[in-house]
Parts: sequence; structure tokens; C-alpha cells
Amino acid sequence: MVHALLISGEAGLGKWTLATALAAMLLCQEQDQSPCGHCRACLQMENLEHPDLVVLQKGVPISPDVKKPKSTIPVDDIREMIRLTSVHALEGDRHVVLIRHAEDLGREAQNALLKTLEEPPEGVFFLLTSIRTHELLPTIISRCRPLKLHPWGDDEVIRVLLERGIPNSRARQAAAAASGSFGTAIRISEDEEYWQFRDEVLQDFMNCPSRSDILRNSSRWKDRKEDADAVFTILEGVLHQLMQQTYHLAEAVPEDLCPRAWQKFASRAETADYIKLLDGILLARKRVASAVNFQAVVEQVILMLMEAVHS
Repeated sequence: MVHALLISGEAGLGKWTLATALAAMLLCQEQDQSPCGHCRACLQMENLEHPDLVVLQKGVPISPDVKKPKSTIPVDDIREMIRLTSVHALEGDRHVVLIRHAEDLGREAQNALLKTLEEPPEGVFFLLTSIRTHELLPTIISRCRPLKLHPWGDDEVIRVLLERGIPNSRARQAAAAASGSFGTAIRISEDEEYWQFRDEVLQDFMNCPSRSDILRNSSRWKDRKEDADAVFTILEGVLHQLMQQTYHLAEAVPEDLCPRAWQKFASRAETADYIKLLDGILLARKRVASAVNFQAVVEQVILMLMEAVHS
């Protein structure tokens, strides 16, 4: 086991689950079969309450100098972590530091952590998870062994959903819409409002009858800027599904999850077509972040999608 592991990947792939399992393995008292699940250390790890474990995450400060939750993981928490791991472990010979969403570390906190990663104390292991590794200092990344998680196959996601008692039809819909994310699939499989919202997005953005209807459709979204991220995420997800269908990497997207015209698009589309559309949605995200009128952004996205599917 290396002294620092950076587990990255999209949301819902199991980064935190893997990190906590590795932490339990490192702290388990039955080293011949760890994590055993029944020793004192494993039982403490069920609630992340092991005395030799330090958990750093935004909004849950561990330093007594941090009086209220911050929007980042503050440098004071890094200093407190260093203090806690500098003394002898209480119940074994090692400490484990879990850092959830390492991109939430402030710049000063990252620099403070870097010094520790460069000269790690003996018996201290760091497990970092991250969705946006580009927000981490390159020097932090270079001092960790990278482990990137990739989307799961639909069959595996469906199996997990069925084990949780989700009906077969909804499990298949959720797996198709989740783009390989267990977390997303579990969340949306039980959320009827999500499916209603998704249908609305597909109808207004991907099934607009003609150019004359663009203004009507966009006007329904002009005061819903707070939904922008969810809208773009759904559109990106559908395009990724269609791309997998185009290259026979997955089964055809069910018609109840994608307008029929887009099924035909998938049969003739090329990589450049998908890149253009995904770049267009990325640009829309940036324009919304730059305070461009949301209705104008919606109109451009609808027009882009319309031109692609009818070209």
C-alpha cells in the first residue's frame, strides 16, 4: 500500500466507498483477512469513529480553531490533522487520513498538505477522493498514486438496483440514464420528480418540432436558471448514451428515454458530431456561469440540437 492514493472519477462511481474500505483494511486487527468486519477496528470503522482515523471534508471542521463550517477544507484542519498523526497511534501502528472531495481544499490547505505528502510520517496513509482533479495542485497529484474509477456497465448497475428492491423496468431506465454511476442510479430510481423533470427536458430541448417553436420552449425556462446544471447534465447523459449506441458499446437507448429522431441520429452520427454537441453544452454552462441571459442560452442549445438531429 502506497502512502498516498488519489481515487478519482465521476460522481457516484464508489470513490468514497472504496476509500473507506481501504481505510478499514489498513486499520483492521485481523491482518490475514482484512477488513474482517468483526474486529474492534472494523466495527469502529462502520461509523468512521476509529481513534487512528482522521476524516477531512468540507463543512465538518476538525480543528478547534474553526468555529463554524467553511466553504472549503481550511488550512487549520490540515494543521490539526498533522498534529493528530504526529503522535503514536492509539490502537495500532498506523494512522489513516481520509480526504473527501480533495478539490475542496483551499490553496493554503493544499500547500500545507503538500509538505506532509513530500515527507510523509512513517505509518501514516493518505486516501484522497476527487471528482475534479484539475482543481488540485499538480504537485499534490504527482505525490499520490492515481486510481481512476470508470463507469460501471448497465448490467452491474441493474443487478444492484434489483437487489435493493427496485422494479425491473425502473431499474433498467435508471441504469440507462445514470451513465454508469451507482450513486446516480440509486438516487433517481426512487425519485419520481426526476423522471418528470427529465421528460420535460427531453421534450423541450431534444424534441422541438420546428424553429418557430424555439421561442415558446425557451420561454418556459427563462426563470429557471437554477435548473441549468440539471438540464445540461441530462442532455450530456443522453448524448453519451447515444454515442455508446453508435459504437455498439451498449444496447440501444430505450425509446421511452430518448426521442425517436435521436435514435436515427445515433445510426449515422460520427465522433465529430458528438464532440460538437458536447462542446456546445459545455459552452452553454460557461455562458450561464458568466451571467448570460438564460433564455438566450436555452434558445441556442435547442437550435444546436435541432440542427444536429435534422441535418
